[in-house]
Amino acid sequence: MTRYWRIFNFLVRRVVAVVFAVGGIVEALASIHSVLPGDIISVNGVASDDLVFRWSAVVLPLVVAALGLALYRAKPFAPNFSDG
Repeated sequence: MTRYWRIFNFLVRRVVAVVFAVGGIVEALASIHSVLPGDIISVNGVASDDLVFRWSAVVLPLVVAALGLALYRAKPFAPNFSDG
C-alpha cells in the first residue's frame, strides 16, 4: 500500500470518524432539551414547536455519530490497480 493510501486511511478512519462520533454525540446532548414538552426550536429564524423539527435536532446528530462509528470500524481501503 502506498504512503498516500496509508495517510488517507488514517485521516478518514481515525480523524474524521472520531470528529463525527464526538461531534454528533455532543450536538445530540446539547439539543436534548428540545424534546421536552413546551420547548421551542428556531427554524429559519422563526420559533417552532413542531415535534418533527424538535426530534430531528436530536436524531440527526445521532445518525452522524453512528456514521462516525461505522467509519472507525471500516476496513482500510486500497485500490487494486491491476489491469483486467
